[in-house]
Amino acid sequence: MRKRYRPTRTGSRARSMRLVAAAALAVLFAAAPGVASAGARSVGKPAAAEAGHQARATVFGSSVAAARNADGRLEFFGTNSGDAIFHRFQNSIGGSWSPWAQFDGGLRAVAAETNADGRAELFGVNGGGAIFHRWQTSPGGAWSGWEQFDGALTSIAAARNADGRLEIFGANSAGNVYHRWQTAIGGPWSNWAQFDGALTQVAAETNADGRVELFGVNSAGGIFHRWQTSPGGSWSGWEQFDGALTSIAAARNADGRLEIFGTNSGDAIFHRFQTTIGGGWSPWAQFDGALSQVAAETNADGRVELFGVNSGGYPFHRWQTAIGGPWSNWVQFDGLLRG
Repeated sequence: MRKRYRPTRTGSRARSMRLVAAAALAVLFAAAPGVASAGARSVGKPAAAEAGHQARATVFGSSVAAARNADGRLEFFGTNSGDAIFHRFQNSIGGSWSPWAQFDGGLRAVAAETNADGRAELFGVNGGGAIFHRWQTSPGGAWSGWEQFDGALTSIAAARNADGRLEIFGANSAGNVYHRWQTAIGGPWSNWAQFDGALTQVAAETNADGRVELFGVNSAGGIFHRWQTSPGGSWSGWEQFDGALTSIAAARNADGRLEIFGTNSGDAIFHRFQTTIGGGWSPWAQFDGALSQVAAETNADGRVELFGVNSGGYPFHRWQTAIGGPWSNWVQFDGLLRG
């Protein structure tokens, strides 16, 4: 029986075990302070909140990410306050979890997605904004070394196109929003292309018909989304949700309806979902507990699982107890991640 807790801002109920931070990998040097602006599209856009005001401290994306292995076992990734990178995985589909294992290198924010052949791929940005990725060399197997992308970002997200090509999305320290994609399944990558608008946090998921949808939050907490108008095709303009968030994540339910999750400046946790496949959205509903960072992934049987970290660094998760159905209580993982 796993102990169940409610995540609190202070983490007072959490176990005190702390993962030891690793030294940042020396070869991960800072990239140029921007990325190419090719491919911009002019449509209605989310504006930066503090235009013309003194710059705020850099806001980084989520310290946690999740992906599903080829055999259906979820894998959970996270970075701690020292930028050390950890992962753990289900020992069986929907079952217990392995201990934490540490990757080399140092990252501040992470994202993960599964390639068409079932190999999980991890993406991340370090404290200098440099962008890296690594991948399983066989489904569920060993991992490649780190490979660096050009450019600089502070937030990153990933999704898989209908034809199996991965696409990554990110925002930089100025709030500019970019994306790039594999030009062949598992193959090389396009150049960066810039979207209009300004965001600080991004998330992405693929609709049931294969159209990728991008979600984001700007520096005022405004919540936006846009989507491919055809699988792998051009993009809609930005559309704004009501409410305000500081972090965001997305997953797809078994019946194809997307669900988004987020936390606000008070660490309250909310979610909403499409009421029909590719259609309108439900109102926001609040979960109990308090988190500052979130990630989500779908189990092999279609039950969505939500992961998060509170402001004290304590990681938690909860899951649908039936497909599209009610949710379990929060369960705490051991260890500490960046809150």
